[in-house]
Amino acid sequence: MMRQTSWLSYALLVVGLIAVGCGGTYSNGSVIEPTSGPLLPWTVGNRWTYRVTDDGEVSQKETTVGALEPVGGTGPSRDVLAHKVVTLKGTADKTVSWQAASGTGIVRYREQSFQANTDTVETEEHWSPARLHVDDAPEHAVVGATWLEVYEETKLSGGVSSTETLRERWTVLADDEPVTVPAGTFRALVLQKAGTSKTKTYWYVRGIGKVKETGGQTEELVSYEVPP
Repeated sequence: MMRQTSWLSYALLVVGLIAVGCGGTYSNGSVIEPTSGPLLPWTVGNRWTYRVTDDGEVSQKETTVGALEPVGGTGPSRDVLAHKVVTLKGTADKTVSWQAASGTGIVRYREQSFQANTDTVETEEHWSPARLHVDDAPEHAVVGATWLEVYEETKLSGGVSSTETLRERWTVLADDEPVTVPAGTFRALVLQKAGTSKTKTYWYVRGIGKVKETGGQTEELVSYEVPP
């Protein structure tokens, strides 16, 4: 939703975007209101840092978009080019996934989870078709819009392979909703994903990406590096 701002608000916005775009945080009580750009900016080097609260324990999570390379693995998309995305949580947890822009959204082809503090793969998953990360289609940004995504998920763990069908129902809960996180106060599009085993809610801001997530654990944006 496009919003009008005063020259003062615009100046504050520019300063704030410069601050957080360089990886810092911006929170002075005003609302940061980017009005253009994708829900999830997808460029090599983009980085988001979150405060994660899980069962009362607080840690930090950092996700970085890497260069394009073949997805690899044994799935049907192994020859597709996708960005290698590295996510580090706390001091021990690491996941690597292969994701790319496809059509109106970002999709995930393959993901590896590693044993704590090692480079040993603990679990590997791939999806057919590629699993939706977020969809930016205009019809999926309207409050009340809902759609179903269905995938075949293959999981490799401990030398055992298993495949199951996943169904995820997406719903747009709100648009232009204020949300406050350590990085500042934003106006966000709110999406809910009701999956096979759990329900998650996401707050996305155009030109910045995900600023909050709840369901299972809570993630709140602390800083981001998303150059214009």
